[in-house]
Amino acid sequence: MTKKLIFLNAFVYIILLISCSGMEIKPSADSIRNRQTYDIWSGQTPSPLSQDHNTEMDISWKIMRETKEKIQNFRKEETLVSNKNTILYPFSGIDVLNLFSFFPEANRYVLFGLEDPGYPFDWDSKSDSEKKIILSGIRNLSSHLAGRNYFTYRKMKEETKRPALSGAYPVFVAFLRRLGKEILDTKEETIVSGTGTWKGFTIEIYDPSLKKKQTLTYWKIFLTGNEGVPGDGLYEYFRELGKIAVFTKSAEYLFHGEKRAKFRDLLLERTSLIVQDDSGFPLRLFPSSEWEKSLYGHYTKSWNLSGAVKPEEQREILELSKANPEPLSFPFGYGVLGGKDKKQSVLFVIRKK
Repeated sequence: MTKKLIFLNAFVYIILLISCSGMEIKPSADSIRNRQTYDIWSGQTPSPLSQDHNTEMDISWKIMRETKEKIQNFRKEETLVSNKNTILYPFSGIDVLNLFSFFPEANRYVLFGLEDPGYPFDWDSKSDSEKKIILSGIRNLSSHLAGRNYFTYRKMKEETKRPALSGAYPVFVAFLRRLGKEILDTKEETIVSGTGTWKGFTIEIYDPSLKKKQTLTYWKIFLTGNEGVPGDGLYEYFRELGKIAVFTKSAEYLFHGEKRAKFRDLLLERTSLIVQDDSGFPLRLFPSSEWEKSLYGHYTKSWNLSGAVKPEEQREILELSKANPEPLSFPFGYGVLGGKDKKQSVLFVIRKK
């Protein structure tokens, strides 16, 4: 594993893209050595420490594969615009399922959430009791996502804060393996500035079905409302991403109101496409003269969640919902809290050329 520091005013990011067909994709020595470990985590190789791990992972991922197929069919039926460059997922948690279902072919994925990143560790150096805790955390979070198609912060904190698990990293790896991704390499990442330090990791992956190399970067970022100004490190990092598409859901309405407006506006400066539910960016930020907006599914209301930001009233979403009466075939966002009447929706916001 290698370390990389991103210093303010000395920002360097290198992506090696293998574009020649037939060129061999070689995983790092660490990844080759850890392949069996990754498949134990993902429940694709049996572990004598937990007889139930494979079975429970198979059950939850059967549900999630069905969700993935429904999303992919939805994209094809609606001929929805996609993106193959950089996808940003604010408040993501460990949700790679929805991210790759909506945007399977992007080159680069950048996510941030509240969970500690965690880093690669030597599986064999862990005690049996620690290994059981790690496997338990992975399958508990797998079952949690399968049950509602979003994570709650409380559950993620409960599982990823366990010292044995060391953060979100092993869960990301297990989920990526379940999605068929090969793990090529992992790097620790750090953004350093005079105002703070943010830690994360980048996983280099290879998708055999696409015959394509991709990268996924995750950051732990807690937004206080002061971020997004020149010189704070985050400003420089997110500006360097260039043109992006944004995917977000079940985001606790954190971009509603004006507390995080500076950082929110920074992300939207170079955004050409947003795919979200009602808890993402308020639609008032997208004037019809500059943006095309469409809604799929049913929307009736936003949700006042305990400990979350109070959602803005969004009558425009109600109007958009009337124009598209067909329900979604898959769970999406907080609409699933309304029961089995399928009052969930997905919004597409596209910048006009």
